[in-house]
Order: sequence, then C-alpha cells, then structure tokens
Amino acid sequence: HLKFKLSHMPKKRVSSDIVGTLPDWVIKEYIKKGIIKIDPLPKDWVENIDEVTIDFHLGAKLRVFTGDGWDIIDTKHTTKEEMESMMKFIELKPGQPFVLSDKDFVIATTKEKLTLPNDIVGHLHGKSSLARLGVVVHSTAARFDPGWDGHPVLEFGTFLKGKRVVIYEGAPICAFSFEKLAAPVERSYKKSPNNRYGGSNMPKVSNLMGKRKK
Repeated sequence: HLKFKLSHMPKKRVSSDIVGTLPDWVIKEYIKKGIIKIDPLPKDWVENIDEVTIDFHLGAKLRVFTGDGWDIIDTKHTTKEEMESMMKFIELKPGQPFVLSDKDFVIATTKEKLTLPNDIVGHLHGKSSLARLGVVVHSTAARFDPGWDGHPVLEFGTFLKGKRVVIYEGAPICAFSFEKLAAPVERSYKKSPNNRYGGSNMPKVSNLMGKRKK
C-alpha cells in the first residue's frame, strides 16, 4: 500500500525540467536567481507578473519620424546617419507625458534592460488596454534571441484615426513572455555578426546597411 501511495504522490515542481513557455512561478524563480536579468527591477515586480508574462515600462528616450531629411527611404542605400536626420530625439522626464497621434511612428526603448541566457527566447507582447486604443508597440520585431543583452526596442504608433493618445514615461507599455529551449544555442545573439541593436539603452534607427562592426 505504501508503494502504491508513493507512486501516486504528485512530483515536486522543478523549474529546470520546464521546456517551452515559462509559467509565472518559473519566471519568478529565474528572475530571483538571475537567470533572466531585468534591470532596474521594480519593487513591485512580482505584482507585474501574470500567468506567463511580466510587464515592462516605457523608457525616457524616443525617436520620432519628422518631415525633415529625404522623403524617400531606400532600403538598400539609405545610411544610418541619413535615417537619423529624418527623426527627432526626445528625452522624457520621469512620469512626463508623450502625445501620440496617428501620424507618428516612434522608436523607443523600455525602461528595463533585459539579459537572457543562451537557452531562453524572449517574446514581446502588446498590452490589451493600449491595443484597444489603437496603440501597437511592435511592428514586426517581437523576438529577442538567446544571449540578448540590452534595452528592448519598441516600434510603435497608433491606428486610431483623428485621435491622440497620451502615454507616460515609466508606464506599462508591453509585456514579455519567455520560452525555454531544449538546448542552448551554439552562438548567442551577443556573439552574432547580426547583432545590430543589442547592448544599447538608446532607440537605434534601422541599420539596413549591414552587420555589426567588430
């Protein structure tokens, strides 16, 4: 009878056994152990975790496209410097509002820096409450590869025609989920020649011209 009871006892949850999307309790454990690093980590960070995501907040630095510079962007020949001349750099004070219109396209960073190990992928998600106001916080680049080390970049705007949406520095702007791989990658994003945007706290413009310079 004892053998039968032991065989039917629930197994203790072990985070290292998890493969796939991380549940809330594993996200908490990995952050506490420094496996997933988020800096700065808000005092109420545990409250920012729901079933499979943790909230990230809007950072202070934004780049907004203006009517300045060339009116054509050539995806093969326009340089990074020419791209920057088409944009206005804005640095918000703590809690300062930013008015987003349907004519704006903004590149910004989160307040938090994210560092991932070589066997975890980060996925950036929009907030439902902002999506219902037409605010899309990532155009296409929602995956952060193993070895990512930097402030996640947001490419956002609003599709709410004729309306302006006020957002605030430090307010929840997106959420991250995390996916554990069955094995570490052979080459992390940090070491990849395709690493054009990692390791920065600035909202970098598109770097279409090539790979990272060593």
